[in-house]
Amino acid sequence: MMQSPETWASRLEELFPDGLSGLIFDCDGVMVDSCGVNIGYYNLLLREVGKSPVSEEQAVYVQMSTAKEALEYLFTPEELKLLPAIADRFPYREVALPQLELEPGLEDMLYWLRERGVRLGIHTNRGSGMWDLLDRFGLRPVFDPVMTADIVAPKPDPAGVRRILEAWGARPETVGFLGDSATDGAAARGGGVPLLAYGNPALPAAVHVESFPQLHKALERLPRIGR
Repeated sequence: MMQSPETWASRLEELFPDGLSGLIFDCDGVMVDSCGVNIGYYNLLLREVGKSPVSEEQAVYVQMSTAKEALEYLFTPEELKLLPAIADRFPYREVALPQLELEPGLEDMLYWLRERGVRLGIHTNRGSGMWDLLDRFGLRPVFDPVMTADIVAPKPDPAGVRRILEAWGARPETVGFLGDSATDGAAARGGGVPLLAYGNPALPAAVHVESFPQLHKALERLPRIGR
């Protein structure tokens, strides 16, 4: 059951009594609701090699995997050899990326956090395509650092969380990880950072968040500690 806004706002105050110094974001399922778009793109690739669309069971796996892992799961080694030519005809950045939209209220909250002195980072299982997504929304300057699967081991490995904490010189207890999956939870735990579960009330987490406008309002109650 989703916690009420008042309940998890109070929980945030308990988690961060001295304020929030940084917030780490997962991308897919948090910043953008990409499930349908990504599955649609995989279905396009599958169609081009004469295979059936992604099943429900396959969809669960590919949404928590890197693109490389998903492709190796969906296609045989011989089929994988055909994909570069297909992707050249149907580039993700042209076919799928334009369909993605930021979650409501996210952009306003990001700029408010920046003005407040809160550092913002990303730990995602996307690869280099993460930069295309950030550029689409003009958000590349907002996040630093950005840990992709091309830079560190993919989640659930916590290497990305640890690299971000090191870059910030931040204590883990002053930083939150905003994620929506078990892999996010494992990465957060491994880095010693509390998980704020976005849109997933069944996910074990310190706090469950329903929307960015509500999270924004709750964060306004925390003391300001800056950088």
